[in-house]
Amino acid sequence: MPEPKDLDAEKIKNNRKTVLIGSEVLVFDAVDSTNTLAKKYLQQKVQEGLVVIADSQTQGRGRLGRSWHSLPGMGLYLSAVLKPRVAPEHLSQLTLLAGVAAVLTVNEFTSQKVRLKWPNDILINGKKLAGILCEYCVFDNGDTGVILGIGINVNHTASDFPEELRTTATSLLLETGHRIDRLTLTLSLLEHLDQQYQAYLLGGEQGVIRQWAEHTDMFGKKVRITRGRESITGTATGLDSWGNLLLRTETGEEMAFDSGEVSLDLSG
Repeated sequence: MPEPKDLDAEKIKNNRKTVLIGSEVLVFDAVDSTNTLAKKYLQQKVQEGLVVIADSQTQGRGRLGRSWHSLPGMGLYLSAVLKPRVAPEHLSQLTLLAGVAAVLTVNEFTSQKVRLKWPNDILINGKKLAGILCEYCVFDNGDTGVILGIGINVNHTASDFPEELRTTATSLLLETGHRIDRLTLTLSLLEHLDQQYQAYLLGGEQGVIRQWAEHTDMFGKKVRITRGRESITGTATGLDSWGNLLLRTETGEEMAFDSGEVSLDLSG
């Protein structure tokens, strides 16, 4: 299957400035999902650091089973194979890590204020620019690993988004007014991911949590968090030492959430 012309695996490998992530790079014209494909390679015992990139996805996935709109030539769809020695309950910290790396990357291409929304969204002007899907994998033979997927809307115009997304999604092209070179963007993302991952392995989660908090404007705002049929409204006050979202409810109770769907509560 041919590679997209602007995303060449050899160019990425030869120009990367990373220790681990991107040590092997596979680029495809179209796949069902980079996370799904990366999981297959993980099961085949590939080395940590493999990166799978696709020009487009036919079944791109976001959190909670949602689809990720993945047109050819428009975005960056990337998944990295990681093998950290951390417990599954620490998986959310890797999502935060990827969010920090994505913000630092996007900041190199726009002067717009880039903000993080817990747990996995990257926003510009209140619209979603990028998303993260982190999956912990356990196989029958006991092998484990993590697939860290990132999707960034790069060169989409407004008409490239489905009508139902045009008020909530954006792209670097729409925000900056000019097209972005996807190869340059990819190299920057790999470098920031690698730096954040190395720091996490050496120093633990506190550095990641501190940096994440520096790039969000959620704290102090009224939000609604939904998990299944349960919906709780309160004020987001910060992250705890594990990276869980802290919420102070209207009764004054302090609650910590390790997962959930967060939305601004505009009623109050």
